[in-house]
Amino acid sequence: MANHMDATIQDNQGTNGLKRSLRIWDLVIFGLIFMNPVAAMAMFGIITKVSNGHSVMAYVIGFVAMLFTAYSFGKMVRAFPVAGSTYTYAKRALHPRFGFMAGWGILLDYLFLPMLTYLISASYAHELVPGIPIWAWVLIFAIPVKVINILGIEIAAKVNFGLAILLIVVVITFVVSAIQYITTGSLQLVDMNVLYNPDTFSFSALISGSAIVIVAYLGFDAITTLAEETRESGKKIGTALFITCIIQTIFFVTITYLGMVVIGHYTAIDNPDTAFYAILETVSHPFVQTFIAVMIIVSNVAAGLASQISASRMLYGMGRDNVIPNKFFGYIHPKFKTPVHNLLLMSAMAIAGALLVSLPILSDLISFGGLFGFACVNLSVISHYYIRNKERNIFKHLIVPFIGIVVCLYILFGLSTIGKIVGVSWMALGIIYLIVRALLSKDPKVHLTNNIDQNSN
Repeated sequence: MANHMDATIQDNQGTNGLKRSLRIWDLVIFGLIFMNPVAAMAMFGIITKVSNGHSVMAYVIGFVAMLFTAYSFGKMVRAFPVAGSTYTYAKRALHPRFGFMAGWGILLDYLFLPMLTYLISASYAHELVPGIPIWAWVLIFAIPVKVINILGIEIAAKVNFGLAILLIVVVITFVVSAIQYITTGSLQLVDMNVLYNPDTFSFSALISGSAIVIVAYLGFDAITTLAEETRESGKKIGTALFITCIIQTIFFVTITYLGMVVIGHYTAIDNPDTAFYAILETVSHPFVQTFIAVMIIVSNVAAGLASQISASRMLYGMGRDNVIPNKFFGYIHPKFKTPVHNLLLMSAMAIAGALLVSLPILSDLISFGGLFGFACVNLSVISHYYIRNKERNIFKHLIVPFIGIVVCLYILFGLSTIGKIVGVSWMALGIIYLIVRALLSKDPKVHLTNNIDQNSN
């Protein structure tokens, strides 16, 4: 299997393939940018409101849940180090049609995440410069991202590295400012009510908050979409997944904890979309406040850049297999070596969505797609390793991925009703697409079972 897979990857590196140039720390930085070190600032108000003030605990639960799934992604990328990620793993380990549905589901993440990041950036930018409408800010942010992504992955990687350094500086700046404000005032730096407040605790609210937290952890799986553009082995790609999750969780928990200490009670939040801006006004000097607000804007634009990269690679993998039109989605620009058509499509959809959909609904839709896709990847580990290859390590290949499935599905059911309705409708649309495509076309390639790589067994 390994020799065949290596040959497949080499074939994909020809004149029409993706360019292999990334190292392990490029992957970690890409994941951090996608997940966004200051995402906890941007999502602070929404998660805190939904969880009844238990946002710190929501992040901890989200982190534990993602550890199981990160392990499964690491196992699958070692087996199939090719573009496509969730779609590829489910297709090869389970069934081609199941792979399509897994890819279709997680496309909710990759399609809607740029919308979410542009909307957050535009909202904060509008707070700083009210004279420019939100729709104009969305265009200001979206166009440069499109250009950078089209020019190539190496340029995007260099931009990501510079942004990662700036965002870490932002986190440190806020932590120092918040600690100074807390210790010099009447607040307590160690406040157990921030972790657990019996007066406001609700298990269902906590699970709902944890479901939204999944949005902040999507970047680790996006790393696997770059498998054909890295020089590293599948094992090292798996290592990059864990490194990214751990670093990001430290950022999330620290920022959220200090923010909760400052506001005291979640009912103090007036506007969830820009709640952290009020915290910055409280703990920072005007210059620092503006600097951090600007970097929240920049970080979300950067996350939009990373998410469009991942979305375009996912569509490329599906287009290359002809489960969606290959001529459009499987096209690679001969000079830039990037899936230009997919990037243009992602950009157009992100702009439209950012102007039409609200933050809470976007968050739930992204979480639905992510959780469904993650459950599929966990199931793929059981199928590929434990059942097909008969590697009967019960703990690694059965218990761990099974726990990942249960946790993902349980959190998924904690989403809002509208989020679940739209998510299920999206999946139904994917099923209808498969049926219509099979009925209308006489090309046997549309029957996805013919596209499966028999040697992957």
